[in-house]
Amino acid sequence: MVNSAEEAQAAVAACRYPPHGARSWGPAGAAPRLGDYFNASREQVATIVMVETVQALENLDEIVNTPGVDAVYVGPADLSISLGLPPGNNDDASEFTEALETIVAACRNAGIVAGIHSTGSLTPRRLEQGFTMVTVCADNVAIGVGVRAELAKARGEGAKGSDRMY
Repeated sequence: MVNSAEEAQAAVAACRYPPHGARSWGPAGAAPRLGDYFNASREQVATIVMVETVQALENLDEIVNTPGVDAVYVGPADLSISLGLPPGNNDDASEFTEALETIVAACRNAGIVAGIHSTGSLTPRRLEQGFTMVTVCADNVAIGVGVRAELAKARGEGAKGSDRMY
């Protein structure tokens, strides 16, 4: 959750090795697979900041134009709460929809990726809105849906799923 350019700069520094950041060395998993990970990481590590508050919306241009920020990711529940709405997707609320439009436009203008957490049924709408990175489902939700569907089949009830986000 990033609310200012200063916080965006700190996020970039935490993701990058010197001289481009302040991350400590220790890529035990990546280095053996990628060889020269120190140099390769400059192209392979993405700094994705979460913009989810009214304060972040007020500082959005500075955040998206922070050198090293590659993408903005929106958690609809936190954004909704900050806007004074109930947690979740509030596509029927103009302030929520306007906030999403503002984020997509700012990302587009800065040449970075706009991302958002979604559900399967909301994904086409999010893509239409201009988001180019969409999380279709949380892993714990997907596992729960799959388990419920398999249990329903085992009970002879047919497959039942869910479109819950959390």
